[in-house]
Amino acid sequence: MRWSLALLALLLLAGARAARVEVLQADRLELRKVEGHELVVLYGRPVKIRLADGQEIEADVVEYDRDARRLLLAGNVLYGDKEGRIIESKQLELYLDDESMDAIEVHLRSGGVDFWGPEATRVLGQILMQDGRFTPCARCGQDPYDYAFSARKVVLYPGDRLIAYGVTLYVQGQAYLTWPILMLHFSNRRPKLEVRHDPVDGWSLAADLPYVTDGGLGFTLLRYFQNRGWGFGVDHWGIGPAYEHYRALYLPPEVGADKGSLQLDLTYREGDERLRDLPYYANFHLKYDDAWPLPEQPHWSITGEWRQKGKDGWRRSFSLSRRDLPDQNRLWLNAYVRRESGPDPKPSLRLKTYFDLGEPGPPAAMTIPEVTLKWVKGWKYAGFSIKGSVSAGGYYDRTNELNRSARAAGVWAGAGRVFVKHADVYDAKQPWPGFNLHFENRFSGWYYDTGERQVDWRNALSLEQKLGALRFKTAVRRTVVEGEAFFARDYRRPVHTLVLDAQAGWRPTKELNLSAKGGWDVWQGEYKKLTASLSWTPRPFNLSLKHVYDPQTGLNQSSTGSIGYKAGNFSASLSSGYDYQKGNYAPLAFKGSYALPGGNALFNHVYDLDTGRSQSTKFSISLQPGQNRYSLSESYSYENERLTGSLTTSWGPFSLKLSHDTFLVSDPADPNFRHSKLSLAASWREHKLLLEENWNGRLGRFGPGHFSVSSRYTGVNRTWSLKARWHLPEEGDEAVYLETASVSGGLDVLAPTTEHPGFSLQGGFEYVRYGPDDRQLKFKNFGFTAAWVADEHTRVFVTTLVNQEVRTSEGWPPLEPRFIFTLDRCCWAFQFTIDAAVPSAKLSFMYGGKSAGFLFGESGIHYPWEDAP
Repeated sequence: MRWSLALLALLLLAGARAARVEVLQADRLELRKVEGHELVVLYGRPVKIRLADGQEIEADVVEYDRDARRLLLAGNVLYGDKEGRIIESKQLELYLDDESMDAIEVHLRSGGVDFWGPEATRVLGQILMQDGRFTPCARCGQDPYDYAFSARKVVLYPGDRLIAYGVTLYVQGQAYLTWPILMLHFSNRRPKLEVRHDPVDGWSLAADLPYVTDGGLGFTLLRYFQNRGWGFGVDHWGIGPAYEHYRALYLPPEVGADKGSLQLDLTYREGDERLRDLPYYANFHLKYDDAWPLPEQPHWSITGEWRQKGKDGWRRSFSLSRRDLPDQNRLWLNAYVRRESGPDPKPSLRLKTYFDLGEPGPPAAMTIPEVTLKWVKGWKYAGFSIKGSVSAGGYYDRTNELNRSARAAGVWAGAGRVFVKHADVYDAKQPWPGFNLHFENRFSGWYYDTGERQVDWRNALSLEQKLGALRFKTAVRRTVVEGEAFFARDYRRPVHTLVLDAQAGWRPTKELNLSAKGGWDVWQGEYKKLTASLSWTPRPFNLSLKHVYDPQTGLNQSSTGSIGYKAGNFSASLSSGYDYQKGNYAPLAFKGSYALPGGNALFNHVYDLDTGRSQSTKFSISLQPGQNRYSLSESYSYENERLTGSLTTSWGPFSLKLSHDTFLVSDPADPNFRHSKLSLAASWREHKLLLEENWNGRLGRFGPGHFSVSSRYTGVNRTWSLKARWHLPEEGDEAVYLETASVSGGLDVLAPTTEHPGFSLQGGFEYVRYGPDDRQLKFKNFGFTAAWVADEHTRVFVTTLVNQEVRTSEGWPPLEPRFIFTLDRCCWAFQFTIDAAVPSAKLSFMYGGKSAGFLFGESGIHYPWEDAP
């Protein structure tokens, strides 16, 4: 019964407009009409619906207003929006056109933060909650929460950023502090407080403190170094329809340096870059980076861009950009104006130029300017159509080195140019049945103010007549590419052709088809090769013949043919040919196949008719009964006396493959005498074993060979990637030893409890053997972590990591580990780091859901705050 109700509801919901609501589950349906509005009401425990963008909603009652495009949900409402926020409420009203929302008795989960409030409203992706409460500790199992907030008003922005007004902080359930406004980030960009000490800078402080203003929100970036001085900065986002992001940071000079570093990255954008939501787009971007003065990167750059799509059909764009590079200081100007709608011709203006503000830099292409008239719709009448364009402008570009006068002007030069392009097509209305006439003329011409010109002119006329089983077609094709191009990008290779083609075909029956084609190259004054073909397909046989004759020389060129047979699961074919000019036969090729239940068997044999010797034989068979697969393939080359093949078996995720490449030569003087390459590979999911060996028949022994292991695994408490390769005995080196190895990932050896600590390994390690006493070891965040559970909600981590490279031939240097001590209360954490390599010490504070939670990865333990800007 449920499926029929769901189908009826779907039809009703989709009736008024394009379907945007899909009913997945419902128990009862009612149709109502209230004040001229058609309502569809669904009841269920629960009702499940899906919106067009994939969002699913659950509720006890769903009321849909088809005219207002409104959903009214009541009773145990569960709704997940596009931002990944989960909303639970007693009643929720959702408008599908603009996705605005009103809800009462709301519990909202966004990222790692939970919100509660008597009512909530969503407009333009932002959620407003009155008299709200929120905390990142709700999923930590704490009672009471370590800290939580209540606010008169909370505004939640996409990306887990919020502003709260009239805020009270609760610590362990008790009111602790009140202030008028608060901004919090619960994503990667969070406030940061860090204290550090190292021998170069001494004590240092980094504090990213949030602020809120009427014009936006962001962070003040405060830096202090005992031996360097103060640093200041700001990271600001604007609030409103425009996108604004301004980031600036000044750092005092490093010890021994002459000047400090300054980083600026200012972006202002208004409108939609794709010109969809608004008819205009404006962008301003300034970047200055003196912190990393690499010679190949710009010292600073500035870009301003403005685009507009007007109601009058015109689209305009304008941009200015400047980059200060080591080899140039240049200001670029780009402008483009074109009309996209309205009658033909559609005009456009394009300008691209630059100005050197200092010493001239390397030359670059410029358009100064270009005016274009384009006939997009063109002119059509009685089967005839014309489309084209005309462009005129001044250009500065790389010259054509094949043109003597352009070469004399230099590698780069400027010139005026007119470019004409048009396409003329005529398809005649059939004067009688079976007749078709098609004509096209395509022309491109480049005309320069230097007096030079280049044209690309192509014409084609074809006539076709069908008379029952007969078909005749003739065509005249002309191509002329000539002249001198001044610019290299305009150059076309000279071509002169005038060709007359003729084709004829006769198909008296469905199985028989005869055809012939040839032509006359008028420009060269010679005939094209004449090709005659025959195809005959009387089931179960098929026959194909093809002969090529050169009328110009009066000589036959080649004859080829094939015959095939197909009946049921079996098919076979035999093909060969004869080359009259070389006086030899094409190899005789036999192909056969048989379709097996769940598989196939193939056999190929190639025989040289000239030498009377076989060339190659191939055989393969494959079977797939159920989840298992078996395949065998062998190929033998008679010329090289070489046998190549493989045997593969697969049982579900496990597979075994044996491959060989064997020379069966009988001459002991042959360098390949009794030589064979063998490999055995076994794999199960992401775990693989590979044995590779060479059999040397001259010595009667194996070698050189290798044994390799690779394994990958990703689980909740462990992940690893392992690769290793061993050397196997060979002549002159009989030892078995490890050549290379690498391992990375993490492994929980022992989970922590209140009774005993936990222990885990993580990081990356690489090993390379260069000689018996020369090995290279690389440690990449390689180490261990010990964890203690003080109580149900408090954890302590002690991590020791090593980042070092060791070459044993140069001696073992002292280890320089990094120690990380972390106190984790789930929604806040302290971290203390000691790095022996610098050496330095650092103290950091973190807040938010699962603050100190780490994930095992190929590079070792990953802490969320390490990625924070």
